[in-house]
Amino acid sequence: MLVTGATFFGFSQRQQPETQPLIPMMRMLLADMQTVDQGIFTENYEMIAEGAGGISDHPKMTQEDKQIIKKTLGEEMKTFVDFDMTVHHHADSIRMAALQENMQQVLRHYRIVQQGCVDCHSNYRTRISKARKTDK
Repeated sequence: MLVTGATFFGFSQRQQPETQPLIPMMRMLLADMQTVDQGIFTENYEMIAEGAGGISDHPKMTQEDKQIIKKTLGEEMKTFVDFDMTVHHHADSIRMAALQENMQQVLRHYRIVQQGCVDCHSNYRTRISKARKTDK
């Protein structure tokens, strides 16, 4: 099942699957961050909005990956979800700032998204990667 792309203030979003395995999702998020980066460096607000939209509206994890992560993180799952929600919220704020062509706000929210990604990866990536390999 696909989530259809919506047009938002003239910017259309790509179609994304409703759920996606963790690794392909992370690769897609990396590509979206690179799109935002390129948009910032070239002052292309449409590109920034597109990349930020891909981040804020990314597919949900598959149930299999959710279960592995819940089992691995236990009580830390709440912090993991908090990181995710922060990234979603501020990615949407990047999109809104891009639509307003407000580079200062784009950059303010970009730093928060970037830090959220780094914090999550530095805290959980190794453990989740190991768990995914042993659980398969």
